[in-house]
Amino acid sequence: MKKILLIGLILSCFVFATDNMAEEKSYYDIDSFEDGNITDAPQWWTFGDSKQDVVNSTIYANSPLKKYLGTKFLQIKGETNDWYIGGVGAYLGVNAEKYTHLKLYVYGSGPKSGKVTIQLYDDDNFNYKLEQDIENNYEPIFDDKFEYTVNVIWTGWKVLIIPLDKFKDVNKTVGDNIWNPDDKKGSGGLLHFQMIFLASAKTGPIDVAIDNIKLITINE
Repeated sequence: MKKILLIGLILSCFVFATDNMAEEKSYYDIDSFEDGNITDAPQWWTFGDSKQDVVNSTIYANSPLKKYLGTKFLQIKGETNDWYIGGVGAYLGVNAEKYTHLKLYVYGSGPKSGKVTIQLYDDDNFNYKLEQDIENNYEPIFDDKFEYTVNVIWTGWKVLIIPLDKFKDVNKTVGDNIWNPDDKKGSGGLLHFQMIFLASAKTGPIDVAIDNIKLITINE
């Protein structure tokens, strides 16, 4: 009888563990900035005149979302007189087929905090590379680019959960014009994740913060 109970306990523990593993696989962390930098895991590239700093989250100790922020987040600031300020991007090369939403925390500093255009690039020529035309604003030559713009008009932290099917294909003459970030036929899946920072008016600032960027699966 003791052996049966012991076997039952082991099996129940195994089921619990596999259930947890399945739950863990229902999301993919892009970055939570807990390592204190943007140069590793993933390695972000930066461009333009925006200033990106990984900041200690204790400066927002009174925020109701503080306990979910961890110890660090990415702060973005800058100014422009022609909309565009700068941006950051990271190479992913991940099979994102099963994910349905992008989740991230965004801090706004008021109604004119700025805009964040999020860009997703999938691999349509099956080589784990994003070939870009340096003579045409680094636009993709073979792969799709999908975009979604967030107009940050609030004060404080907000959790955004954006359906991936809300991202629009903005380069119709390139790629297959289908959101297919999988690893079929040797594809690199979701190749690049990029954020472009804009002012809310032609002349103005960007003053936002970002944390806990991840792809998630929501079964509706």
